[in-house]
Amino acid sequence: MAPIVERLIERAAADLMIGFFFRAADLEQVKRHELELAQTHLGGPARYTGRPLPEAHASHPISKGHFERRLKILADVLAEANVPTWIAEQWLSHDRAQEAAVVTTQCNPKRLPNAPTEP
Repeated sequence: MAPIVERLIERAAADLMIGFFFRAADLEQVKRHELELAQTHLGGPARYTGRPLPEAHASHPISKGHFERRLKILADVLAEANVPTWIAEQWLSHDRAQEAAVVTTQCNPKRLPNAPTEP
């Protein structure tokens, strides 16, 4: 699981649509927490040690589009790693169910970091 989470976070951090959310983040900590979450909801022995998801994401203007982009990156990484379909579906289903805890705003380009300002 660790290599999959590693690829997921690396790709998300480099992504044009959502990468800016990771600029100030400690990527090793993000990877560790993401791995704990995945292991927990897929039946592993890990225990999640991060903040509650709503608290961890509250300061970020995450829209449904941003959330969907991360799910797409996860789906691609799972497919490339040849993860069995039933595991990939369970992983994606669990992450999809976290939308209300993660999405913090309706999409408003003026609120995004580095958005151009009107003259």
